[in-house]
Amino acid sequence: MIYELNHVGGRVQDLEASLSFYGRLGAEVVDRLFMPGPRVHRVHIQLATGLVELLHHEQPDPQATYGLNHIGFMTDDLDGDYARLMALGYAELSSPRVAGSGQGRLAFLSDPNGVRVELLQRSEEFRVPPITTGPVLGFAHVAVAAPDLEAAAEFYGTHLGMERVSDDTFRLGPDTLKLAPPPAATIAHLAFTTAAPAADTQDPDGTPVTFVAA
Repeated sequence: MIYELNHVGGRVQDLEASLSFYGRLGAEVVDRLFMPGPRVHRVHIQLATGLVELLHHEQPDPQATYGLNHIGFMTDDLDGDYARLMALGYAELSSPRVAGSGQGRLAFLSDPNGVRVELLQRSEEFRVPPITTGPVLGFAHVAVAAPDLEAAAEFYGTHLGMERVSDDTFRLGPDTLKLAPPPAATIAHLAFTTAAPAADTQDPDGTPVTFVAA
């Protein structure tokens, strides 16, 4: 069963710049490791309840695309959930395998609008109690592209088991997913709640970041 919207993640060009940007919002590093095979640094940061996974490859790649590019869900039955979603006709990106970190197993598929979705089964828990020591008071939502709103709603609501709290908003666990109309990047934006109004911005790799005054 899929039981939690766990994180949003992607490849970053300058890890220290990303950590500095999110650190100014109050993010704290809750997990950090180095994968020697692919020479990738993986860092999980948390703002309020929200986890962001930053992946930094030591070897430069001129063909690489940077920025947040997937959302991850926790499951207690990776093989069963993956097989069920494949049987429903969703596109396979990577079949279940041991994670490169050695921590559990994972698989990737595509939602109806091309958003990369990671399914994870592992015993490690990176989330800590809400972190609100900086200007961010809450993780309002992660927004994903949904030109076909109803197909996305069926995928996330019916087949991933998220609670539909409004026409375009879904929740599973402590965090919330919002479906963004076109035009929008795959990960359209991150939204955070703050005590006072703040100007929208973007992270060092171009992912839009918006703020909602409490």
